[in-house]
Amino acid sequence: MFIIRWWRFLRGFVVVSLEGRGIERLINLAVSRGIGFWDLRKQKERARLSLDLNSFRELRPLIRQTRCRLRIERKVGLPFLQYRLRRRWGLVAGALIFCIALYLAASFVWSIRITGTDRLEEGEVLALVEQLGVRPGVWKGKLALAELAEELPRRNSAIAWAGLRLRGVRLEIEIVEHLSGPVVDDGPADLIASRDGLIERIMVLEGRAAVKVGDTVSRGDLLIEGLASLEEGILSPEELPPPQEVRARGIVEARVWYEAREPIRLKESAGILTGSSRSSCYLHLQGGSRRLWGPPENPYQNAREKSRVLKWGWRNLQLPVEIETITYHELRVEQRAVPYDEALRLARKKVLQELQEQLSGELDGEQLYFEEYTDKGAGWVRAVAETREEISMVKLRRP
Repeated sequence: MFIIRWWRFLRGFVVVSLEGRGIERLINLAVSRGIGFWDLRKQKERARLSLDLNSFRELRPLIRQTRCRLRIERKVGLPFLQYRLRRRWGLVAGALIFCIALYLAASFVWSIRITGTDRLEEGEVLALVEQLGVRPGVWKGKLALAELAEELPRRNSAIAWAGLRLRGVRLEIEIVEHLSGPVVDDGPADLIASRDGLIERIMVLEGRAAVKVGDTVSRGDLLIEGLASLEEGILSPEELPPPQEVRARGIVEARVWYEAREPIRLKESAGILTGSSRSSCYLHLQGGSRRLWGPPENPYQNAREKSRVLKWGWRNLQLPVEIETITYHELRVEQRAVPYDEALRLARKKVLQELQEQLSGELDGEQLYFEEYTDKGAGWVRAVAETREEISMVKLRRP
């Protein structure tokens, strides 16, 4: 159907209206002689139809034969457009110049975007690519992206990999830096508790145990001291050398509890659309944004925002212009009562999500406890998760 419409537009067609008592005879004669037409609409002694230029010429003798009246309502197609533009050559020349200028402007790089830099400064990368001949205003045909991507790591040892790609008139450079090796300090150190817990297992590989199984520790308490000395009984206390500082090593497992609580909300707010809305339109250019019309901010007390961005581009060609339309739909906030069972289920679901964020692993149902209580007239749900984990962390012994 789309191809047929375009074919009719290229050949040109007219929309005509017919009047008279011989319309039915006229249509029958046109069909019998193979005159093609479409979009026929007939009302008593009137009719409206569309036909191409050749069929229009063949239909005119039949008009006189059937004594009908014909009136051209609309002329559509490329032949009529060419006829109109023949006397407006300035408009055609201006359109051609505009298209050529737009094509030429899109053939240059107007902005450079750098991503992936952490330790490197963007200005340093821009200076490096400028040495390679890449700067705003350079012609895209001169850019050998693959060669430039290989040359950047050679010019700067901090760059492990570089990728370049064109996005319309913008050149995007993605940088991957070399990983810096962690600085390992293997000096004397203690093992301290990373969180509160109840000690269940301790195994000392080097150093002295400062706690025992069954002790309760808090975050920052000493677990294994980074000191080593000869055991008593080998030498007399007077002959023992002073303890030697070492790097404590070992495993300390403890029972740890995580807690979260959430109120039982018997009322909740719901937003209902009132049907009122306001829209704002913004023009985003490379240098900034400008509001075309509409309120500068949300005009309602409660509203739902919906944004729509219109961009212009074709394949890799992207114009640096965007039009954003923000629509504010007014909401009427209403309070509704929530049944106790539903409110309790939602509160339990939220405390489980909070516990999941605190824990790195999955929650075990056998180690999860719920409690419902009242505080200052409000209902609460409290959840406690019990885990067993390694709680030691290194703390260097500084003089």
